[in-house]
Amino acid sequence: MADRILEFLKNKYFIGAVVAVFLGFLINSITSYTKEKANEEEFKRFQEINNSLSSESTVNAEELNFEFDSYGFEIIAKSVMAKKALDEQNFSEASELFEDVFIKVKNSSIATDTKEILLEQYYENLVRLSMELEDFEKGDGLIKENQLGSARYHDVAGDFYKHFQDNEMANYHYDLAISFDMDESQKNLIKLKKPLK
Repeated sequence: MADRILEFLKNKYFIGAVVAVFLGFLINSITSYTKEKANEEEFKRFQEINNSLSSESTVNAEELNFEFDSYGFEIIAKSVMAKKALDEQNFSEASELFEDVFIKVKNSSIATDTKEILLEQYYENLVRLSMELEDFEKGDGLIKENQLGSARYHDVAGDFYKHFQDNEMANYHYDLAISFDMDESQKNLIKLKKPLK
């Protein structure tokens, strides 16, 4: 019996299987370690960017490297940089950063509910920045290209067209915003914003 067991253990198929399992564990361990190290490096870079953005000094977006393997870090870092640019009233830089993030989120595989919330937020920022920059074409294009279909979307679109004195389009979007299910106080606020025809 012991001879059979020794013969089985010496069998080339058994030895090959043991080696293959061992190599599989080794490769899996190396891959996990490499991914963990890469994530640590990305997080350290993200912290460096965040620290430079939280400083009082002005930081130019072109000075920072926003290229991450994880687009989550990139989206957060660029959003923080855009917010800092807004605080410094550098509207063109904020607009460029928000637009880049908007496109990345739009093309990402983020969960649908989260994606819609993020897109609506970045859309609002971009449309409001178009108003600050007096860039009708850009804001009008954003509104027409991104039919988000929410009360907030139409409210912001109404504000945009009202700003550029296109009262007909402003009222159209305000009316659509009011058609959504919301409480009466919100509806009344939107009605107060409607320009006279």
